[in-house]
Amino acid sequence: MTKKVICFFAFLIVIIVMLLFVYQNSKNIKENAEAPSNNEFGINQIYYYSSVNANSNTVHYQNPEWNVNVYQYTDIAIYLNRLNEIAEKNYISSLSISNISVNFKNARLYYLNPRMFGNGNVDLGVRIENDLDYTIINSENKENEQNYTIPIFFQDCSNPITLRIINDLANNYTVSKDDTITYNGSLIQKLGVSVSDLTTDLSFDLQVTTKDGNARTKRVDFKFSFENEKRSILDGDFEEKITKNVLF
Repeated sequence: MTKKVICFFAFLIVIIVMLLFVYQNSKNIKENAEAPSNNEFGINQIYYYSSVNANSNTVHYQNPEWNVNVYQYTDIAIYLNRLNEIAEKNYISSLSISNISVNFKNARLYYLNPRMFGNGNVDLGVRIENDLDYTIINSENKENEQNYTIPIFFQDCSNPITLRIINDLANNYTVSKDDTITYNGSLIQKLGVSVSDLTTDLSFDLQVTTKDGNARTKRVDFKFSFENEKRSILDGDFEEKITKNVLF
């Protein structure tokens, strides 16, 4: 066999290998494009509201001074939606959150009755130490008949996951009875706390099991800021919407 023939066959083999590679690559791209998504749930919106309130330590009303514990609260509504709303398989049979991390040294996390969203005087109820399990109820239950004193969630995801973060800002803060104090975000300035000190990160594992027994876990994280180009919590309160694209 001549050198030219050997070169020809070598060149031909290279061409064949390249063609096979291009064919297989295009086949994989087509199969991936045609493959159905395995995601059943999404989080695309989080709404939060924040302000400041205080608890009084004063017992004797003749005291010329008030002694209070000042805290900032941030109420959070996380909207979990079913990507295919006509499918029965992605109705929820269980929901819980765990492995919780709140990046603030004095922060506490609570389950929040959604009817008390934005109410700084509400009885906090269920504090979340390590995890929180929801009671799943049938979608046919009328939402306005629920009192939400315990963590409940509708199987069709029609109500948001509602939580509250409490940041303790000052203990035994003394206020003269002659002073006019408004217990909202404007009090932060009197405490010498800056808005940047309030920025909080919250993350946790969201665990969902569907009616067909399919279990899913997704790590979700949120960063809350308390000022934008229009308003700050120092103006009294602050509300914001976070747009996310979390699929699982």
